[in-house]
Amino acid sequence: MTPWIFVDSGFRSGTENMQLDDWLARYWFSETRQPVFRLYRWSPYTLSLGYHQHYGDVDIGKLNDAGFDLVRRPTGGRAVFHAEEITYSIVMDATGKRVDEVYEIISRVLASALQAAGYEVEFAAGNQNFSDFYRKKHSVSCFTASSDYEIQIAGRKLVGSAQRRYARPDGGVTALQHGSILTGPSHQQLVDFLTIDDSHRQKLKKIIRQSSIDLSELSTKPVEYDLLKKHLKDSAMKHLAGGYFDDFDHESFTAKMNENVYNPE
Repeated sequence: MTPWIFVDSGFRSGTENMQLDDWLARYWFSETRQPVFRLYRWSPYTLSLGYHQHYGDVDIGKLNDAGFDLVRRPTGGRAVFHAEEITYSIVMDATGKRVDEVYEIISRVLASALQAAGYEVEFAAGNQNFSDFYRKKHSVSCFTASSDYEIQIAGRKLVGSAQRRYARPDGGVTALQHGSILTGPSHQQLVDFLTIDDSHRQKLKKIIRQSSIDLSELSTKPVEYDLLKKHLKDSAMKHLAGGYFDDFDHESFTAKMNENVYNPE
């Protein structure tokens, strides 16, 4: 088995983060066959749209005036305001695996990490009809519904994820899955930057509050990001990477990574 690598790329802009995820899936994995577990955050805060969503859903002028970014993800799903969160990204071989099988594998890794951190998480029931859901106005937000194997606490969504599959020249399939682990309530600011009327805005705020939860709600102490990252890394190492991550040349990898971000093809 080709060893996994772990990358903590810290704070990056929305464009950089999405270019990195796409590059890791499209180029890095195809060249090296090394699966990747990456953790990152967002600076400035960024509103991301799913691959098929319309930019017309967003008041871009208002978002820019607030100093925030807008980016389209390479994956599907709905809009997310990336603020108080840790984002994970996994690139792996998915040849012969269904979309829901990959979701289950990754969700069990995340659940194990969150349980080790002391949170009582559960899997969503997964009975949402998304064809009908996407015709509803409140479907613009990722955090108003849960799909199979997404992680909840007390029936409210904690982790929002999306997946894309890339066909390779060798006939295999590469999966990119990334998602937001909410650590604070700022994801709710999404509704402030949507092109909807005030009545609908208030309704959507209420739906998001009722449908989602963040780790800050569960403790009076601030979320310890470094400790949470350690639990995530340890769980991925145990359940995905076979007990260890490859001791690869981080300096060379970072240089190549940055070259593709700042000078994309």
